[in-house]
Amino acid sequence: MTQIISNLNVTELVVDQPIGPDNPPLLLPDAYNNSQETLTQHVLQMSDFAVSWEDKLTDPQLDTFVTNGWLIIDDVFNSTALLALQAESGFIDYRDAALTAGVRISDIRGDKIRWITENFFAGFFYLESINELAALFNRSLFAGIRHSEAHYACYPIGFGYQWHSDNPAGRDERVISAVFYLNDDWEATDGGALEVVDKHGVHHEVMPVANRLIIFDSDLRHQVQIAHRQRYSIATWLRRDDAVVLFAAP
Repeated sequence: MTQIISNLNVTELVVDQPIGPDNPPLLLPDAYNNSQETLTQHVLQMSDFAVSWEDKLTDPQLDTFVTNGWLIIDDVFNSTALLALQAESGFIDYRDAALTAGVRISDIRGDKIRWITENFFAGFFYLESINELAALFNRSLFAGIRHSEAHYACYPIGFGYQWHSDNPAGRDERVISAVFYLNDDWEATDGGALEVVDKHGVHHEVMPVANRLIIFDSDLRHQVQIAHRQRYSIATWLRRDDAVVLFAAP
């Protein structure tokens, strides 16, 4: 069985009742728009996460991805899906992340994570949409992707993740890495940029702007710069190996 980075040390819950399939997020209308209707509970559906990936990733963009090894896609989901992911990211119990040896070294990485399983409401629909993106890569680039995995990530103030690649030495299961960002109104002074070195050795800084997805070759070196504001995202990997079953914590 393929070893994956595991969750360690349960941290304090953000709220008393984590969101799950029986407790979907309450989707709130814009508080500054008085013309909107009274609050109602919206039951999420897969259609809320529908993305026309062929329109988001045109042939020229795919060529750019192949040449440089990375690409940014903005305005990925509609407002309903984005708000659901933002809500869910703030209502789950995060665990300390670990390195592949199973030891947490906060000087190297300081994020807290929670793997997305079928027990997550919005996150599961996110993964289903990512699987459709994987199918596009398979059709267009013969990528050989067999499944995807993802976890919510929270970087507390003062933490980042030092230089690394997503395939440890001697491993190649991860084909494409992706990060979806959740923070509204992120400013350059908030830090937390993703710095990635493309196939030509050029450094790029990507700001973690809400509803932005960055995709990159999993062998590329990258780091998360120190965050000066609590930073939320979804780390995602498109893999060529067999799926590993992730069991939800009791």
